[in-house]
Amino acid sequence: MAYTDEEMAHYQRLSNDYVPDAQGPLVSPRQPSQKITSEYAQADPIYVHKTTTLPQQFSQYRTVRGDGNCGWRALAFGYFEALLQTADPSRVLGEVARLTSLNNVLDSVGYASDIYEDFTDVTLDLLRETAATLPGHDDGAALLASFNEPSVCNAIIMHFRLVTSAWMKTHADSYIHYTENQSIQDYCSTNIEPHAVEIDNLGLQACIDAIIKPAGIAVQVLYLDRSPGEQVNQIDWPAEPSTVNAPYQGTSNIRLLYRPGHYDILYKHEDINILPATVVTNPQINLMSDPVYIPASNICYSRHGLDLDNFYIPGLASAGVSPLAFSTDAFISNSIYAPSALPITTAATDPYVVPYAEPATIGQPPTLEGPWNADRFRPSQYQVEEKFRHVIPIRTEPCQTEAMKQ
Repeated sequence: MAYTDEEMAHYQRLSNDYVPDAQGPLVSPRQPSQKITSEYAQADPIYVHKTTTLPQQFSQYRTVRGDGNCGWRALAFGYFEALLQTADPSRVLGEVARLTSLNNVLDSVGYASDIYEDFTDVTLDLLRETAATLPGHDDGAALLASFNEPSVCNAIIMHFRLVTSAWMKTHADSYIHYTENQSIQDYCSTNIEPHAVEIDNLGLQACIDAIIKPAGIAVQVLYLDRSPGEQVNQIDWPAEPSTVNAPYQGTSNIRLLYRPGHYDILYKHEDINILPATVVTNPQINLMSDPVYIPASNICYSRHGLDLDNFYIPGLASAGVSPLAFSTDAFISNSIYAPSALPITTAATDPYVVPYAEPATIGQPPTLEGPWNADRFRPSQYQVEEKFRHVIPIRTEPCQTEAMKQ
């Protein structure tokens, strides 16, 4: 569709006069990208076409408060979120070490450590807190809450600004040709370091070079403009291949939507819910290979009866922290010789008195301590039947001596 010069001038004025909403959260929760389509429903027809197709590729987005820091904030939040999505605490802690080493760059350009450390400490502390949540996760809720604390968010943004400025000053040859006749020192003083000055393309490139790419994170910026076509234009900054952690390659991405003077954060469908399920560390599970026999004061050992109401399979009784732990208030066995709550008897009245004390091995029941004529318990059947007591004899005839016969 061709536009007259007058129409083009009108749309350009609309773009120039665009003022992003400075209300709402610093970083919002994710929301459907169809809202962007609705927002532009009555706008420039090119914007209508592009925002109509946008949800086909990007299902959700986050709004970022348009207060002059939105580009820096979106980039910083995306950096933390991309690291969170790796679910790798060692990788996050590696960033703590790397960003700490960048203090040398800040020192080399004359920044006072007692000033910049107030900002760097906030960034490093949040990285450590993020690492401590991994590999479990809360789907980024704590990270989002931190970035909506103005003191935390502003400190991280200033840290990013200072590192970017110092990086440009120490790599001036890479950027001097794009500063429009300004020195790198002057450019950084007016475009990078001041608070509430929005990031431009050169600042974006330098921040990616200094902080984002070395972390193994790719950046994609979608430009919502009036260029021909029904799709938004995009520019990609791939991650440095040498730093990409192979298992997470393709998941560490920052996707930004640029509208005149403003940045938001975009998500493809595959970016959502890629965090692993919460992992519970050090689970307390009692695994048992043999039945465990636990006497109770109201139970005696008997070769009679099977109480099905108190019949337990080893390891599957309920107990506190683990469904596999055994209960300490019941006799646990899957043997037919499980005890039943019969009237208490003593060994003195039971004919089966065998001091069996051979150590149990795999496949044998555990040995019960004696003596059997003390205490209130009598032995169970496995202690007296032939297959259990081996060759231990039981004297059944009257005990008579020659003297008694006389």
